[in-house]
Amino acid sequence: MQIKTTINYNLDLICFLNSMTGNKFFSDFHMESAAKFYPLVSQKIKRCMKIMLKLQGEAEVAASITLLLSSLNNFDNRDLIEMLKSHAEIKKSMSKTPYSFKRIEYLFLFRLIRWVIIPLVKELENAGYRDFWQTNRLPLIKERCNEINKYLEQYDAEKLINQFKNVNGDSSGFTVYICSFAKPLGLKLCGNNILTDFSYDNDTVFINVTHEAFHPPYDVKNTKHALNVLAKKSWVKDAYKNQNPDTRYNSMDGFIEENIVEALGIYVAVQLGVAIDPKEYFRTHDSGSHVISPYFYDYLCEHNKNGSESFDDYFINFVDSLSV
Repeated sequence: MQIKTTINYNLDLICFLNSMTGNKFFSDFHMESAAKFYPLVSQKIKRCMKIMLKLQGEAEVAASITLLLSSLNNFDNRDLIEMLKSHAEIKKSMSKTPYSFKRIEYLFLFRLIRWVIIPLVKELENAGYRDFWQTNRLPLIKERCNEINKYLEQYDAEKLINQFKNVNGDSSGFTVYICSFAKPLGLKLCGNNILTDFSYDNDTVFINVTHEAFHPPYDVKNTKHALNVLAKKSWVKDAYKNQNPDTRYNSMDGFIEENIVEALGIYVAVQLGVAIDPKEYFRTHDSGSHVISPYFYDYLCEHNKNGSESFDDYFINFVDSLSV
């Protein structure tokens, strides 16, 4: 499986918007750049951003917006504002992906795009963001892409990933978009596309790849009963309630999926020789919210999945095996 890196100005700009939310959790990772541009954003946009994010119950905007944009045909080579305005095309293209948004979610996201994202993008570019990025970020990203490509050549993750999820349908392999304002996130885009940050070390970039490759891991309709069983467990409910508000998953289904995908990604990375302590990683990552991951990781190590077994059934059997 080929894993290639690439660069996309539009995606990095959308990631930078997290630093413009006024949330120090994001701006502190990019302190110098945030301090340069945040004072130049109008008070109207800042107020609207805070109101919309409070209504949404989210701390950031990049995850949803980059996912929507990456569903569009030829999104690599299109104008950002034009794509952001293409609401009907976005809904049509997203309907062809495994990701689903309810009507009310689309209504909110399109209002966020119209009232906040488009005006904010225009304000930043009028303030010189594009020239700043091309001068100060692009050379660094190019350098890291060369380093990461050499590092990734040593790993062939295709067989292990395909053991759990068939990714052979896309002969182009995985494309990793290296951005400079993604930290502290790694994001799954539509198709075999992944977004990560240039500041991460090589092992972390590869763990991002093996993690994001598995989203979404199962069909929610087929596994609904198993998901409900997990959601009712007191230790799962406690971990869900106590998530870090800056990185929380609003839905229980999303929270459980992240736990399962985290275990899958770490399992593949460990099997391929990446030096990481799985249990310590689960204990500390995302403020310790990955309470299901250690159990599923052990299940992966102890129960080989045969080729004829669907991942949906494999996941259901895991849930049935839990005695806690």
